[in-house]
Amino acid sequence: MRFLPSRSRPIPADLERRARSGLALFEAGQYAAAERAWRTLFADCERQLGPAHPETLRTLDRWGSALFRLRRLGESAQRHREAHHRAAAGLGAGDPVTLVYAYNLGCALVVMHQWGEGLPVLEDTLRRQRRRLGQDHPQTLATAKTLGVSLFMAGDAAAALDLLRSSYERAARAFGPDDPLTRDIGENLRVALRNTQRF
Repeated sequence: MRFLPSRSRPIPADLERRARSGLALFEAGQYAAAERAWRTLFADCERQLGPAHPETLRTLDRWGSALFRLRRLGESAQRHREAHHRAAAGLGAGDPVTLVYAYNLGCALVVMHQWGEGLPVLEDTLRRQRRRLGQDHPQTLATAKTLGVSLFMAGDAAAALDLLRSSYERAARAFGPDDPLTRDIGENLRVALRNTQRF
């Protein structure tokens, strides 16, 4: 799951305080408390700021992330899907904010093994990130890693290995072999290769 960076315009002080509190709870691993905080904050953001306001969408998406951590995956996917839908309608499907919500939706879906919806979401997100952010952007490479792992789990080992291998090579060139992202992609590639060689 990804979170957006700090907001670029102020919101009412009470909403700001509650948003910070919810994030602190989440980062402390108190996911149930964070879920409750973001659930109530979302209702107030919708009422005070409107359904398409960036803070409303941010809170909706974060609510989905708390549900994901609680393993309430169906509910998580619903929240991420709604955040993505609203962002795509207001910002466009290729906006970086929309792509964060699309990635989170894809993650929730593939963890549930809903390959029929989850894989196309991640594939579309990756295509748009490559065009908008560039092939070597960390978010693009992280999405490629997630898609590669998901393809492997869904049974398409050849496509998974191709994607993981090319992503590892790009990450190593762009950030070096010791970068955490490079190491993460490399470890997933090694696991996929090891499991492929068993058959």
